[in-house]
Amino acid sequence: MNKFIYKIFFLVNWKKKIFPVIIQDFLKKNILMFAWLNKWNLLENFFFKKTCFWSRNKKKNWRKGLTSNNIQIIKDIFFDCDIDSYLFKINYNINNCHYNLISCFNYKL
Repeated sequence: MNKFIYKIFFLVNWKKKIFPVIIQDFLKKNILMFAWLNKWNLLENFFFKKTCFWSRNKKKNWRKGLTSNNIQIIKDIFFDCDIDSYLFKINYNINNCHYNLISCFNYKL
């Protein structure tokens, strides 16, 4: 059995409702966005390799690019030491931010 699948099914704390995920450009390594996942999104992302998130505002699944065509293809999935936050390295076709920018992280304090 694939190690990642094993970790998802047996080591993930399923009592947590949602998990944070950072989206990173696979080639340039730029941070593109931050989102939330539920356990079903995590499994869908792993098997279908297209990003799907949990919308905390709308309380429903949000498939990136479904209406905007801003599709993100997952190349790698990483998780932290206690398997409660994730990093997706992706390829994308157009901008990722809902303000039509490449990244959501464009402002410095």
